Amino acid sequence: MLELLRILIQIIQPFLVPICFVLAWGFLILIAWSIGAAMRDTVRRAKQMHQIPCTDCVFFTGDYHLKCPVQPKIALSEAAINCPDYSNRNLTSTL
Repeated sequence: MLELLRILIQIIQPFLVPICFVLAWGFLILIAWSIGAAMRDTVRRAKQMHQIPCTDCVFFTGDYHLKCPVQPKIALSEAAINCPDYSNRNLTSTL
């Protein structure tokens, strides 16, 4: 049994270095791909969260108990992106 194992190792030995080289580079490429995908998803999520208009709304209170008296369930969430009651604070203060 040990003799068979020794012969098998001698046969495989010339191919071990190229196989390990390819596996190591493949692993590094996989890590880089995963980091790139995570960064792309983070940027996409940040862009979506910056579309929430609540902080510029007239009805936004800033109080953590009641952020918005008009739409309290959707205040500061993704559902508030197209809020029908949104009124820009900057535009109404100049009137």
